[in-house]
Amino acid sequence: MSLLHIVGVHGIRQGTGATTEELSHDWRAALAPAPAAPGTGAPARSGPDGIVVTVPSYRDVFPKTATRFVRLGPEDADGAPMDEEEEAFVLDALAAYAPEVVAAEASLDTSFEGTLGEGRLQSQVARRKRAIDQVAGKGVSDRLLWFVREAHAYLRKPETASAVRETVRKTLVETEATVVLAHSLGSVVFYDMLSRGEIPVRADGRPVVTTLVTLGSPLRWLAVRKGVHTPGEPLRVAAGVRWTNLYSPLDVVPRGKGLADLADGVTDVVAHNGALNPHNVERYLGKPIIAECLLQARAA
Repeated sequence: MSLLHIVGVHGIRQGTGATTEELSHDWRAALAPAPAAPGTGAPARSGPDGIVVTVPSYRDVFPKTATRFVRLGPEDADGAPMDEEEEAFVLDALAAYAPEVVAAEASLDTSFEGTLGEGRLQSQVARRKRAIDQVAGKGVSDRLLWFVREAHAYLRKPETASAVRETVRKTLVETEATVVLAHSLGSVVFYDMLSRGEIPVRADGRPVVTTLVTLGSPLRWLAVRKGVHTPGEPLRVAAGVRWTNLYSPLDVVPRGKGLADLADGVTDVVAHNGALNPHNVERYLGKPIIAECLLQARAA
C-alpha cells in the first residue's frame, strides 16, 4: 500500500510551544479510524493505515504575542503595546466577527472603564470587547482577543507571514503531500498560499495538493481584513482541489458558521465538538468525515 502524505497547517497559538515532531505525533494520533469498506461488514480499523502526517511548527519564525489582554505599555512582559494601526485592525476584525456589536456599544455603561483592570485596555477596544460578550456570550471576547492579535501579527507583518508560508511550502515540497489539513488561522495561511500561487504544482500546472480540509476556519470574517481575496468575490481554490470545511456550531472562531455560502465548490460539514473547547483541533481530527476524505484522497 502506497503511503498517503498529509501536511497539517496549525493555528498560530497551537504552535507556540510545540515542535514539528510533537505536533505531527498528536495530529496523527487524533485521526479517526478508517471506516470499513462498504458492504463488507468488517469492523473499522484501529487507525488510518499507510498515512504519514507532518505538521511543521512555526514557533521559530512567529513572534510571541500577547494572548489574553491588550497591553498599553512596555512594562508588560507578555507582549508589545498595541499601536494605532493594530487597534484599528482589532476593532475592524471584531466588528466583522459580530457586526451587531457596533450598534450595541452605544448602549453600554462606560463607567467600568479604568476599573477592575479593564483600564489597561484601550477604551474603544474594551467597549467593543464588552459588546462582544453582551451579544455572543460571556467570555467569548477573551477567547477572540488573543486570536485577533496573533492574526494581526500574520496578516499585517509581511516578514512574519512570508516566514510562516515558507515553512509550510518547504514541508509540502519535501513530502510531496497531496492532502492538507488546515486548522484555525492555519486555513488563512494556506488560503493565502493558494492565492499567491505558492503551493507546489505538477508539470502540467495542476497543484500537487488535491484534497483540502479546513477545520474551525475564520476565513469568512478574517480573510477580508487583509484582502486575501477580493471583497464581494467568492473564496476560490485551484481546479482539481477538493475542499471540505468542518465547523462546530459552538466554535467561536468560525462563529458556528461554514463557508459554503462564500466559497465556490466547498462542502461544509457540521462537527459536533461539544461545549468544552469546541475549537480544539483533536476534536475536529477525530471526526469520521476526516477518515472518509483521506480514503477518497487515496483512491483519487
